[in-house]
Amino acid sequence: MSWTEKPFTRNAATCSSCGATVEKGQRGWTNSEEPKGKRVRCLMCGPAVSAVHVDPVAGSSALRLDARRRGDNYLKGAHGEYLMGEYLANELAASARVLTDRHVPGDSEANIDHVVVASSGVWIIDSKKWKGEIHYRSPKFPSTDPRRYLYVGGVDRTPQIAKIYRLVIPVARVIGDRSVNVHPAMVFIEAVWGIPESVHFKRGKGPYLHEGVFLSGGHSIITKINEPGPLSLENVDALYRKLDKAMPPR
Repeated sequence: MSWTEKPFTRNAATCSSCGATVEKGQRGWTNSEEPKGKRVRCLMCGPAVSAVHVDPVAGSSALRLDARRRGDNYLKGAHGEYLMGEYLANELAASARVLTDRHVPGDSEANIDHVVVASSGVWIIDSKKWKGEIHYRSPKFPSTDPRRYLYVGGVDRTPQIAKIYRLVIPVARVIGDRSVNVHPAMVFIEAVWGIPESVHFKRGKGPYLHEGVFLSGGHSIITKINEPGPLSLENVDALYRKLDKAMPPR
């Protein structure tokens, strides 16, 4: 909830900024999500501007792990997250908001690469820089089997898709509003796509959807995020501040 201007119809209240009394019947600003004693502001002081965290450079936490453990996977992860951050900075609609390298609520170890709040909803982006050609297909070709599997370098990576819900569910709890669409996305950075995926994932083409999770290249998912949706700019800003407060940078 953001700051709201309204008349105080029940009781007088004290401005948390200047200490002036907002009398019963007078107008003032309120925000029930602020701590007690900080929820009221008079008209003269106006609404408080909540401090917004400064995001780290994308990939910073993975790079710190690489420095401690010297694992190539961490360095690849840092590289992928950094490139995705650059794509977002250059191609995302100006009205969208980005949270980068954030703690997963309730989990001191896990992090989310990028959370994007846009008109189209809240997007949870897990960046991957995996080696090998990527295929999303049925187990055998040709096949009438409706199931689809994700193969990277010939290895079945389908079980990895469901793991993104470890990130999505805590974020959905913070939002606390089922009318807000939360979109998980596994995004492959500088990937080598097999045929027909190489055709499907040309710039501007839509990604695949697997059990509620988008599988996409970096540029394609941004095109999807930029599509118009139900959230107003006010909604986007309010959600951004709520998530920023609940999810500090790593």
